[in-house]
Amino acid sequence: MRAGAPAEVLAGACLWRPRVTSWLGGRLLAAQVPILGGKVTAKTTDDVLEQLTLTVARMSAPEAGGDVVDWRPTSTDAPLARFGQTLDVSIILTSVITGQVWETRIGRYQIKDWDDDDAGLITVKGESLIARPRDDKLRTLSSPSGTFMSEVRRLLPPGMGVSFDTRLVDRTVPQSMSWSTDRWKNLTEIAAAWPALIRVDEWGQLVFRAPLPAVPVPVLTLRDGESGTLISAPRADSRADAYNLVIATSSSTDAADVQGIAAVTAGPMSINGPYGAVVKEWSSPLLETQSQANASAATMLANSIRPAQSVPVTIAPDPRIQLDDAVAVLRGEDAPMWGWVTGYEMPLTAKDGAMRIDVGTPS
Repeated sequence: MRAGAPAEVLAGACLWRPRVTSWLGGRLLAAQVPILGGKVTAKTTDDVLEQLTLTVARMSAPEAGGDVVDWRPTSTDAPLARFGQTLDVSIILTSVITGQVWETRIGRYQIKDWDDDDAGLITVKGESLIARPRDDKLRTLSSPSGTFMSEVRRLLPPGMGVSFDTRLVDRTVPQSMSWSTDRWKNLTEIAAAWPALIRVDEWGQLVFRAPLPAVPVPVLTLRDGESGTLISAPRADSRADAYNLVIATSSSTDAADVQGIAAVTAGPMSINGPYGAVVKEWSSPLLETQSQANASAATMLANSIRPAQSVPVTIAPDPRIQLDDAVAVLRGEDAPMWGWVTGYEMPLTAKDGAMRIDVGTPS
């Protein structure tokens, strides 16, 4: 969970203000982009994880009383152009009772495109910086020569940072294999074999996290009623891409018999029940031992089930919430529910309405 104002402030009277700055490399292009509205959306199943949409009045001043600026890009170094410009997004909350101020940094987004509706509004769309390794293909084929961590650093585009969860144990990459020219495919293959989760932090750098535990330990409780922020929690479920059997095998000639299998064997998604078996197969030369294959299969199974068994929860906007946060949902007489955040839609201004999060429940 991100740092920010405590729940009691969010549930009470507070002022919500976005801060959006535009950068090109290390050069500040605009210290404040005066947005009219927007949102940040995130899903654990999306390649880029987070996306940004915002609206700007074409002719507007960055600050009250300032000079009016034409925000339609007319040059390659304009603040809203798509030639490498990135937008830094933060939410600033102020308590109307104490005047205390909290700033929560949300993330950095590479501008993907913009559209001028010719009626005075400009819509800008951006993607998290994971888009960089997705788009920047390697120029030549190469073979690994180090460990998982050193190969991740080598495979990233120049200038992009990365951090690793201290719980991840580094190991040597087999030198008999070769990497694809697709940087993102290579990085996701490393994550799947480790196993690890690839995320992006609020500064735009990649983060390799340890897999989520079998049982969530909530860092945030969402409740309705007085002093609560929960608005609604209807139920939803989907069978799409909800595998209940994962087979992970090694494609290395030196470990041909290595195979890991993880399956749901109890409950409504059991492979032995009427749900049937929905199988996902995956192989990689990065798997060298039985334990590695078992760990990869188990993590893939958990990652598959979690988004499918999600509950869409509507709450008062909370900029602290991020992907993988463990939350508890308490509503009226309903049985308590807990799970992990698998997606969210966060408003950028107070008038953009409520926030929605998807809570994936344990299988």
